[in-house]
Amino acid sequence: MPSLDKTRCKAGDVLLFYGFNAVGYGQGAVKGLKILTAVPAAVSAAQGGAAAFAGRADCNHAAIITEIGRARFRMAHATSIGVVDCDIDNYLLGFEGECAVYRLNGQEQLAAAAGTVGATWSSSPADGAERGMPFANRKSFCSVFGSPSFVWGAKKRATFYRLNKARPGGPQDEENRKEGRAKAMFCSMFVVACHQAAMEEAQAEEMLALDAKYTSPMYLDGYLKGSAAWQQVNASKD
Repeated sequence: MPSLDKTRCKAGDVLLFYGFNAVGYGQGAVKGLKILTAVPAAVSAAQGGAAAFAGRADCNHAAIITEIGRARFRMAHATSIGVVDCDIDNYLLGFEGECAVYRLNGQEQLAAAAGTVGATWSSSPADGAERGMPFANRKSFCSVFGSPSFVWGAKKRATFYRLNKARPGGPQDEENRKEGRAKAMFCSMFVVACHQAAMEEAQAEEMLALDAKYTSPMYLDGYLKGSAAWQQVNASKD
């Protein structure tokens, strides 16, 4: 079971998880087996490219740190029950595997803004919404069939995230506007979207040039490892 020192972490840090997930929901009140909320690693390699091969095959989940305080150590992530906010220590109690922490280099305010987006999107839905952000099962498995490159479609989606960064409960799903439903996302898509929502397009080009919709956890792992804009932080408890 990994354990993180919150004094070494910052809001906006990206958490990547490797290995087997057993998650406790509701502040650890309910514990059980979690269905993996990611593209199967063997399939995600089909995305190809250097990042896909640099990423670990057992990287199966991603989250973003939203808040760190005296009695607060929280993250937001897309799970099989939707996008939720939870206590990091309680989450790790039900996790068997490894956890890595990645941070934007020299961009503390920008990263903190991304953490705020994560907190906002995982909060209570906006007025008129029936529910928060659902988990995107189909997108997660279909993500391997698209390119994670930051091209026209990716830039359009990043602009959409940015325009909706302050909407509680997540971006409006334009295809289900009458239902008031929020956009569905899977774990690594959610993390990338939170950061891109806090960035201008030029910043995303420089620091997170990915198409959130087509970025699996394994691909994100490889990308962050190879990017000069990101660093892996040793946040493990001694």
